[in-house]
Amino acid sequence: MGTNENDENIAQEGIFDSNGNQEDCLPVAVIDTSYLAGAILSDYCSDESTESRMYIEDLLSKNGQIVVPQLFWFEIGNVLLNASRPRKNGEKPRISPMQVDDIMLCLSELPIYTDTQPVSEIRSHIMHIAYTEGLSYFEASYLELSRRKELPLKTWDSRLSEAASRSG
Repeated sequence: MGTNENDENIAQEGIFDSNGNQEDCLPVAVIDTSYLAGAILSDYCSDESTESRMYIEDLLSKNGQIVVPQLFWFEIGNVLLNASRPRKNGEKPRISPMQVDDIMLCLSELPIYTDTQPVSEIRSHIMHIAYTEGLSYFEASYLELSRRKELPLKTWDSRLSEAASRSG
């Protein structure tokens, strides 16, 4: 597992209004599901790193913003659903359904800007990134958003992190 080592500090790139236009200069980052899930689950599960939680807390303390593609909401929902189910080895679930509800409420209160549904040109660009970087289409959607908005990408996915580091 890895994280973008090049963006130890959150980029001061701006925030986005409801139309996706940049506004004032505040810390902003594209944060993928693996990274945000690690942050929110670290309070409930001892096997999660607290590094992502500390990063997001720092971003929030500076009135920053998290940017995600629409896909994020389906992925985080699936992560939480799976975490609340018994494990295949028979161990109890990592979190309870009540904790899932708490986490969903917490997520709704975070300053998360959800990028609009990608148009045909952006979808083609995502596919190109997926092919050239050896990523899944899902992973490439985060990298495309990061590149298009010129924002740092935070992820625990090592392949995605490596691809992001090649972006500049």
